[in-house]
Amino acid sequence: MDIYIKFIYTLVVVVILAYIIKKKNYLDDIGVVVSTLMAFIILMGTDIKWLLIILSFLVLGSLVSRVGCSKKESMKLYECRRSLKNVLANGLVAILIVIMYIIGILDYNTALVGYVGAIAAATSDTFSSELGVLSEETPILITTFEKVEKGTDGGITLGGTVAGLIGGLLIGLLAALLFNNFYLVVVGTISGILGNLSDSISGALFERKGLLNNEHVNFICTIVGCISAVVIYWFLTLLSI
Repeated sequence: MDIYIKFIYTLVVVVILAYIIKKKNYLDDIGVVVSTLMAFIILMGTDIKWLLIILSFLVLGSLVSRVGCSKKESMKLYECRRSLKNVLANGLVAILIVIMYIIGILDYNTALVGYVGAIAAATSDTFSSELGVLSEETPILITTFEKVEKGTDGGITLGGTVAGLIGGLLIGLLAALLFNNFYLVVVGTISGILGNLSDSISGALFERKGLLNNEHVNFICTIVGCISAVVIYWFLTLLSI
């Protein structure tokens, strides 16, 4: 596609997306602006399939956040829409991967796998936190296994962990269908839950002590998801030789 045509095409797509995101109230105003810029970079540097992956995280995350909203409100754990901090914490690693691919630091496959892993981790963590808190189980702290209150940093439940597996699986399955590479199902599921668990560990060790905040922990989650995805994919391709 000619660069000028692609620029116009990309501009039209991201403006439409910005309107929809704003209309659906998925993000606050600054979050809409930054996510639109990120979408522009992704679409200009790659193609629509890459953009669909990160959009699926936004849509799925927004949907699960609204499940049981009245119960979450009573626990003061409901967030009706995401902010700039959420956008950067969950999407910065993915956009950095795209930029590194654009400037030639990463090859296509490594960039794609790392990108999928980062988004799968963010999705897995969102599913766990948003659905796990609705469970009737008493959470346990991931580092010591002691029982803690719902919403405690580093607290996990079986239901939340299963939800996290489903979140990573959905991203992996979508990526596999879009890119016709079913290794990505395994990559998305495993890297998603590994990133998710790293989020819980970081929360228990650092966020509870005030050394990190939620955005820092989410950022670590996506880094772990990205790196583990590349390692898992390398291992899978090695086995297939």
